[in-house]
Amino acid sequence: MQFKDIIGQEEVKRRLRETVRQGRISHALLFTGAEGTGALPLALAYAQYVNCRNRTEEDSCGECPECYRMQRLEHPDCHYIYPVNASKEAVATGRADEKPRSEQFVHLWRQMIPETGGYLTEQEWYARLGIENQQGIINKTDANELVRQMGFKAFEGGYKTVVVWLPERLHETAANTLLKLVEEPPERTLFLFVSVEPEKIIATIRSRTQTVALAGVADDLIARELVVRRGITAEGAEQAAYLAQGSWGEAVRLATGTEGAGGGTAEHGERFIRLMRLCYQQKYLDLFSWAEEMAPLGREVQKQFCVAGLELLRACYLTGIGLRRLAYTNPAQERFCQNFAPYVSHATVEEFVREFELLLGHIRQNGNARILFTHFAMSICKIIGTARAALK
Repeated sequence: MQFKDIIGQEEVKRRLRETVRQGRISHALLFTGAEGTGALPLALAYAQYVNCRNRTEEDSCGECPECYRMQRLEHPDCHYIYPVNASKEAVATGRADEKPRSEQFVHLWRQMIPETGGYLTEQEWYARLGIENQQGIINKTDANELVRQMGFKAFEGGYKTVVVWLPERLHETAANTLLKLVEEPPERTLFLFVSVEPEKIIATIRSRTQTVALAGVADDLIARELVVRRGITAEGAEQAAYLAQGSWGEAVRLATGTEGAGGGTAEHGERFIRLMRLCYQQKYLDLFSWAEEMAPLGREVQKQFCVAGLELLRACYLTGIGLRRLAYTNPAQERFCQNFAPYVSHATVEEFVREFELLLGHIRQNGNARILFTHFAMSICKIIGTARAALK
């Protein structure tokens, strides 16, 4: 991965290059940013830049042996840790055990990083592992193996680099083991943490890192790169960039029509709209069918539905108070919001949000999905019924 492969983030790239030129390489960096903003690609590009033997003022050379191995994710001095769990894919390849390690899934890691350009989402990773219904975790086995690896000298004589993707998924015991390494790192060791939810990282680790915060990518830049790199029409690129809210990864998925397992934002929007229409029409048998369809999707997909539903509720509310320009919706969702906005008012919006948050909490606690979604649908029906009566 090279800096030139990353969309935007020019100021962050400049500061990272400056640390290398001035010999001020921090032993632990924490890259933070929403999915699709480029935190993981930047960490990978920085690791390559640090270890490149022929780097320029602007980028790694991309041709030396170090760059070749880094780009193939095969450099012996670069280690990758990411959340995993017992996986159907691992069973199929004979690599499963009771405490799975990152190393067992490195073949999938080497597939997905080139495929996505490093703009990889957590749900896409879980889908490739075959654990859509489970939560990934970084366990102590990974941490212990890392401690062992750090005890060896660097093969190439450069920096021993550790890329930890989603450190918020560290098990407590693994976090405590890793903390000792971060506190007293071996000489010429570089830890690169990449997080979407940095507030969930154990405080003792977070406090020992230097944060590299990423903002969203500008819409005009996303649109231009979609046209140049993906061959998307100018109109389609502009719409995808607007809906992506600063996420290059999401913009690519929207523009190319590729969604993860269980669907993406657009499909969750369709599920939300269907639910609201069935509730409005009081079609209770169809609502039971809707709940049956939602139940087998898996916890991670169900949580994504809740987040997408809250976003659409926000759009409806903003439309109702005359701030439609602040709502990020596609044309179909925009039409729905205009029609449904009267029912998402000051009087009802908190009730809607409360039901979504309650559902989200029960999903996280592994409640029975059929019961949860059936009760949720009936609760939404009640709120809409009350709003209709008030509008008459």
